[in-house]
Amino acid sequence: MRRLTIALLAFALVGCVAPVSPRSAPSDETAVVRVVDGDTIVVAIGGTRGTKVRLIGIDTPERDRCFFEAATQRMRALVEGKSVRLDRDVSETDRYGRLLRYVYRGTTFVNAVMVREGFANAATYPPDVAHASEFVALARAARIAKRGLWAGGCPK
Repeated sequence: MRRLTIALLAFALVGCVAPVSPRSAPSDETAVVRVVDGDTIVVAIGGTRGTKVRLIGIDTPERDRCFFEAATQRMRALVEGKSVRLDRDVSETDRYGRLLRYVYRGTTFVNAVMVREGFANAATYPPDVAHASEFVALARAARIAKRGLWAGGCPK
């Protein structure tokens, strides 16, 4: 009887301390307050209206670079003033303190749209690589189709 009790207790404890994968953690639904640029947004979380979120796996041109405005405008059209779901990969934040997240508006995977349409390039930063191969394939297709960044020349 004692062995059974110990076994049951051990089983119960294992169930209580089993690790939870960050990818299985619940995601956050929030409102986008503003768009900083093509790969960074500001959202309202926990009563604050100023939490910066860096979209995982993509990179868009910086200010004063070709396609900065086009990428920023596309991000605005996708999410500004709208409700989005934020999904985490492995890391919580980047070195600048921004949340690192995959962003969804309804069923639209915003990170993927930016790459597919040529407004962003794939950017892989381990350990956050859950969609890296998808983004690389989307960037390759955008380059072949000469969409966005790959069209040649800067938009006016």
